[in-house]
Amino acid sequence: METDTTSGPKPRSHVFGFLDETGLLHTPASDRFFGLGLVVLPSPRSLHRSTINLKNSLHFHQELKWSSVTPANLAIYKKLVDNIFSTPGIRFNCKIVDKTIKVSNNHVRSYNGYAGYLVAHSIDQSASKDKTSEYITILADDVSTNSITDQFEKMVRLRIKKVTRRNALFGIIRLESHAVTEIQVCDVLLGAVAYAFKMSDGTVSTVGAKAKLVRHIQKKLGVPALSTDLDIRLKNGVIFKIDSK
Repeated sequence: METDTTSGPKPRSHVFGFLDETGLLHTPASDRFFGLGLVVLPSPRSLHRSTINLKNSLHFHQELKWSSVTPANLAIYKKLVDNIFSTPGIRFNCKIVDKTIKVSNNHVRSYNGYAGYLVAHSIDQSASKDKTSEYITILADDVSTNSITDQFEKMVRLRIKKVTRRNALFGIIRLESHAVTEIQVCDVLLGAVAYAFKMSDGTVSTVGAKAKLVRHIQKKLGVPALSTDLDIRLKNGVIFKIDSK
């Protein structure tokens, strides 16, 4: 009898996801956009070391934050963006919610649902073609999640299982962003996307430092705007996705 070499569990590949948010779901619709972003890396060490080395070379020792972008440090943030896009295999995926269209009656449950959707659709399903299954560990900015009883991890896990048809989440760790370079990177990328939507809405400046950084990212991606749904795949394996539906 021939042995069935295709039976048994598939080999696993493991990635890390770094989750951050911008805006709040429970504020009035006048604060129009809420966003969740996720940076996914198979090995965070490369991005972490290159970012630290860049900051040291520029004598820049502050936490990287979108809200901190100014004309005085714009050149530094442009170099950071260049460094991000030169990291092979980095994936960025974000969900932008227009609160004037999607009204949330339960912002905690809505937040958990959006997070689950984002993580589930950031897992590489094409890995199955190579007979491997991708699993993810999430490191979330501590302020991005609520109390221990908010069912955040449970809801994210259930959504991932529904989309991938397997328990593809190893676990979720809550951390403070000032201690995690990759969460800071997510903050900058997500902030740029949210700002682009605000630019299109006419509620923020289109000529200041932040607008210039948005256009720098657009140039790296080869797109005319970030205020739209995107699924860009660059030659070095970099993926940049925006979902605003």
